[in-house]
Amino acid sequence: MSDLGNKDVMAQNIKRLMDQRGITRRKMASDLDISYTTLSMWLQANSYPRIDKIEKMANYFGVQKSELVEAKHNTNEAAETVAAHIDEDTPVQEREQIINFIENLKKARK
Repeated sequence: MSDLGNKDVMAQNIKRLMDQRGITRRKMASDLDISYTTLSMWLQANSYPRIDKIEKMANYFGVQKSELVEAKHNTNEAAETVAAHIDEDTPVQEREQIINFIENLKKARK
């Protein structure tokens, strides 16, 4: 089932973007020319903004609309960093050593 259109997802995403940028409810409501009460209703997941308001918020935050309406997927930054350093130029033997090292670390934690 898609999270597209989910009021809770929208609320979490707006809050996250506001927190990342240090924007208060009052400032955002003023900047977007919407009522404080309307914004609060969105943030409490009591209502869902119309598409024109979603587009206005996306432009305000400088993000795609999907970043507002879709669930944010957790990323494993450590895994992405390791993967970014292993490319087609990495010899097979080194790749195997890296994988073995990681597997041994996991075993040691158990």
